[in-house]
Amino acid sequence: MPLVLTGDERSQARRFQRLAQQGQLRRLYPGIYTDDLVQPLEAIVRRELFALCSLIARGSIISHRSALNGGRPTAAGSVFLTGPNRRDFSLPGVTLRMTKGAGPLDSDIRIPTFAGDAFISSQARALLENLTASRGDPAERRTLGAEGVEAWVDRFISQDISGGINRIRATARVIAEPLGLQEEFKQLDATIGALLGTRTVRLSARAAVARAAGKPYDDARVTLFQTLAAELRQNPLQVPPADPQADPHLQAFIETYFSNYIEGTEFEIEEAHDIVVQGRPLQYREDDSHDILGTYQAILKSKADPVIPQNFEAFASQLQAWNRQVIESRWAKHPGEFKTEGNRAGNTIFVTPELVLGTLEKGYEIIMSAPTPEQRAALATFVVAEVHPFADGNGRISRLALNLFLTHAGFTRISIPTVYRDDYTSALKAMSSTAHPVPLVRMLSRAARFSRWLDMRSKEIAFATLKKSHALEQPAAAKLTFDE
Repeated sequence: MPLVLTGDERSQARRFQRLAQQGQLRRLYPGIYTDDLVQPLEAIVRRELFALCSLIARGSIISHRSALNGGRPTAAGSVFLTGPNRRDFSLPGVTLRMTKGAGPLDSDIRIPTFAGDAFISSQARALLENLTASRGDPAERRTLGAEGVEAWVDRFISQDISGGINRIRATARVIAEPLGLQEEFKQLDATIGALLGTRTVRLSARAAVARAAGKPYDDARVTLFQTLAAELRQNPLQVPPADPQADPHLQAFIETYFSNYIEGTEFEIEEAHDIVVQGRPLQYREDDSHDILGTYQAILKSKADPVIPQNFEAFASQLQAWNRQVIESRWAKHPGEFKTEGNRAGNTIFVTPELVLGTLEKGYEIIMSAPTPEQRAALATFVVAEVHPFADGNGRISRLALNLFLTHAGFTRISIPTVYRDDYTSALKAMSSTAHPVPLVRMLSRAARFSRWLDMRSKEIAFATLKKSHALEQPAAAKLTFDE
């Protein structure tokens, strides 16, 4: 915690300086010391940023792009303030850049700290501020500009279920005149109206343009798709050719078995095999049995007639048809219908219902722009998994999409064995949460090698190789082992 030297403590100045010389304190700024001798000064400044703003720049408010970023410094360490005069304050790792302007308003946000109150612009004020002109590097300038504001408003509206954007607009209308930002309010009002579909205005942010056109999409997800596409161009997914001697029905069963096991539909493998051979569900597990049968039939059809959708409408219809078949018995989940309520897995919140079609369409464009079938396959499975367009069955649909592209090109269909499930889910999470594509590409490559290694000329041989490779074991009990 900083130790503050104020006007009433001038007698302490020499003592503080002496303690700093002795290594018992460290100086953050003239008159402000810290007794934290462990953490880097840059980390302390960022941790205590609000308190330091209240001490160093009294009467100011964190504003402009810094307000919309929650006070976080830019990559170069700038935090933008508005206050009584124009001045910069240099601290370890951070520069407070204050421009002259109105201080805190009643509608702004007060942040109590141990050193006094700091302030940050309300969302309404920050949006107006960010529509003012500024120059320099776009990543370091004071304002986000029209495109940045449009993108922010689009993201806000995509998650706004209580009319919050209209409350922001109402506040902006009230404060625009005291701040001298009447023209900026007109621009903000028009932008919000366009994104709500009540105005016609020329927009520049891609996601905002799409929303105004009635096809809103999740811009962050589309960026993830582009990141994966770029990685695949640099490090292509390698998939072996399909085994011409494999029994097609046996292969479809093994793919079905593992795809359902990943989703928690767990049977003993012989039990699951009896279900597909006899073509009827077990009486005591009818819904789970129908999941097995539906997935099996969808895979067989995909193998026999691997048609690549040539437009987005056909792509969306194919996903719906698969979902309808895979979860045919689960009527409460509305088979074949795109979701109407949000869904999540752990901390991952998938694309909101109103953004599903737009995000899938952008994903389809990226899939079809990939130069090889293997790259399209990897993109297809991630796009579907990340959008999660249905109430249930999304994982199985994503793997059907993966293998459609591979089968069409004559490559091995990829199965994810039970023992490899944690590798599969952690690779998807790494891509989804941290935009790290390497684990996903590596995981799919190894799963492809395993799937080609698996001898599926007969049930006896296939089941023996599954046992040999530990494919049927739980992830905590064994490791996938095969001759690579």
